[in-house]
Amino acid sequence: MKKWLYLAAVLATVYLNLVYEWPDGRYILAVELVFPVILCLQARMMGAKIRICPQGDFQMAEEGETLNIPFVVENCGVFRIPFLRVQIEHKKQTVRNLKKGEKHTFLFPYEASACGKHEVKVKKAVTTDASGMFRIRIRKLQSVPAEIHIVPKAYPVLAEISEAVRLFVTEGEEYAKDRGGDDTSEVFDVHEYQPGDRIAQIHWKLSARTDELYMKEFSFPLGAAVILLLDPGESKMTEEAGKVFLNLAASAGRAMVEESCRFYAVWKESRTQVFKRFLVKNEETFYDWLLALSSTQVSELDRLDEDLYRHEFFEPYLKAVRIGGDLSIQCGEEMPVFFHEKTFVEELNRTVLEI
Repeated sequence: MKKWLYLAAVLATVYLNLVYEWPDGRYILAVELVFPVILCLQARMMGAKIRICPQGDFQMAEEGETLNIPFVVENCGVFRIPFLRVQIEHKKQTVRNLKKGEKHTFLFPYEASACGKHEVKVKKAVTTDASGMFRIRIRKLQSVPAEIHIVPKAYPVLAEISEAVRLFVTEGEEYAKDRGGDDTSEVFDVHEYQPGDRIAQIHWKLSARTDELYMKEFSFPLGAAVILLLDPGESKMTEEAGKVFLNLAASAGRAMVEESCRFYAVWKESRTQVFKRFLVKNEETFYDWLLALSSTQVSELDRLDEDLYRHEFFEPYLKAVRIGGDLSIQCGEEMPVFFHEKTFVEELNRTVLEI
């Protein structure tokens, strides 16, 4: 509408100049013709001072999740920005009346479909001049892409942790807070002497101060009695099978975390022949592991079995859980459980991992 009004004003000025030989008409016409040029230059100046950045260093989402990524639009110039339309991928967001120095945050919905690291960039940004008459695309936009890390989705599966695994003594820098053990380097608790206690456990300093015999209870070191081996095998997996392979690994790992069973997740890179080992001890380290795993393509993993693991690492463990490239999970010497690409979620629901 504003453009039509402007065009009508220019045509009216031209008509008056031609019919009535209007003395000042030429100056008015010159101003009318220069006016849109000034507006366009101002709009370009405003566009150069617009900054669009994601909020936070990076975003993390599970496969299949819809993530709302916050983007911050900042007006770093001296002019008010009446209108700004931002296009990210195929979706558009509109910001209106952004004053000098102000910030506006909008959410961009992103569907996390494939595991790995992804970037979401601003494809296009359009602003208007102060009058709102002309829309101009911003060519030199100050924009930073959003970094997205998509991790494999963990599906429900039950895990039964044996007493042998729970009581297996391993080396570790942390100690259990709810039970004692045999690690003499750390004292868990003290108690009064009871018949049958060993003399080597007498707390001599405390006993001397109290004139009563007190015994040391040593600590139980928290290591990892279980290893989770990611073994793609010899044959190449399809893209869909590779996704299921990672889902099985994440599901088995999540089941152990829910049972407070620490484990080492281990895989091997085929290109560098480097072993990757990650200690998972709680939910936080579980997602840290998935974050590290998501940056590696399944096609880049090399064959890995217990013999290779023992040759590389000499720490003791009790049981190995193997995730196979044939879409199987094998716990120790038990028979492997096989899954299918299309129905593995339902099959996991019916499975109990005996660890």
